[in-house]
Amino acid sequence: MRKKSFITLILILCFALFSTPFSSFAATNNGKLSYGTSKKVGLSETKLKEIDTIVLQAINNGITPGAVVLISKDNKIIKESAYGYAEKYDMGNLLDKPTKMTKKTLFDLASVTKVMATTQGIMKLASENKLSIEDKVSDIIPAFAQNGKEDITIADLLSHTSGLTPWQPTYLHADTPEEVLDYINELPLEYETGTDRRYSDFSFMTLAFIIEEVTGQAFDEYLEQSIYTPLQMQDTMFNPNSKTKKRIAATSWGNPFEYKMIDDPNFGYYVEEDADSFTRWRDYTLRGEVNDGNSFYANQGVAGHAGLFSTAKDLAILGQAMLNNGTYGKVKLYDEETIDQFTSPYLFGQGLGWELNKSWYMGDLHSPRAFGHTGFTGTQIIVDPTYNLQIIILTNKQNNGPLASGSYASTGTLSKQIANKVYEAMQAY
Repeated sequence: MRKKSFITLILILCFALFSTPFSSFAATNNGKLSYGTSKKVGLSETKLKEIDTIVLQAINNGITPGAVVLISKDNKIIKESAYGYAEKYDMGNLLDKPTKMTKKTLFDLASVTKVMATTQGIMKLASENKLSIEDKVSDIIPAFAQNGKEDITIADLLSHTSGLTPWQPTYLHADTPEEVLDYINELPLEYETGTDRRYSDFSFMTLAFIIEEVTGQAFDEYLEQSIYTPLQMQDTMFNPNSKTKKRIAATSWGNPFEYKMIDDPNFGYYVEEDADSFTRWRDYTLRGEVNDGNSFYANQGVAGHAGLFSTAKDLAILGQAMLNNGTYGKVKLYDEETIDQFTSPYLFGQGLGWELNKSWYMGDLHSPRAFGHTGFTGTQIIVDPTYNLQIIILTNKQNNGPLASGSYASTGTLSKQIANKVYEAMQAY
């Protein structure tokens, strides 16, 4: 009798295990990333190899001088490839010996900082009940309550619905982070809070100051001590040191884009000041210095909207922690409820910090649960919990120089093509 009951119990357990989709099972464990084969996680190797052709064609077409692509599925890195050059041009001049791209190359993440730094910090603090997304900013930073901003919440900042302006050159008015905060506190609203979604660097600059106020630590120090170091993300940092610089992909030839944003009133922003009145424009190729002017000039390289450097592998660790419901190995960052809250539609179809349903870089085949973000320097991350999947595409497109229009080539199509190929590889297996 006991033997039959034992056999019955084993059969029930086996049925429960194998009737559960493997992706769901993998997504709920706390396993670390390791390397594996596409075959073992159910992706067509033939389809994945087509990604190489896609990236090389983009390089040949002048979209970017180089790239690193990482694909992970079910806690297994099944593709990690480097292409082209980490530095091909120096102020427009083709180098005699361009620096080759490697898997260990660090990238200026630009606005990917918003989700892999700032949003991570807010998620952790919210999970620990040290703040709530419904908290008013003015309750944390009282001087923020000026010019109609007294009722703006942390959620308004995260969802880009605060009413704060998308962009202004703070470095024309401020030389230190303290002066930047004063500048933000005095800003008027550009539109009524909650009535529109206008992607705003200023919202995320403010969030970084909130993290500092709540934790009593510098923004970068808090992230390093509470998130990056526990996860052993040794290649993720603000203001890389000179030793690390050798492994960093070069970006722009100075700051021609931001100069044009100030100088040309028809380039997207109207700025009253004269671009030539600013005397600290960089006249050298940027490598190891954040491209973004508001981060570099005014915030000393550490800001909530831009400034983080990292590798594809390090980003995959943090992404996998989210796929593992906030846990990676023995490290717990936050709980599953927090992840669901931040990656579910909040306002205007977008999440809190995270972007949702952006087919222009996520492709056409992602699940409704996918989330991600992009960066101005040519960086893209896509995380899809339905398939326990990550697609990370990092480029240094700015090193090819600006187009005749003054803008840079878009890597959105490249990202979309790669993402589509990954999902096709799942379907073809």
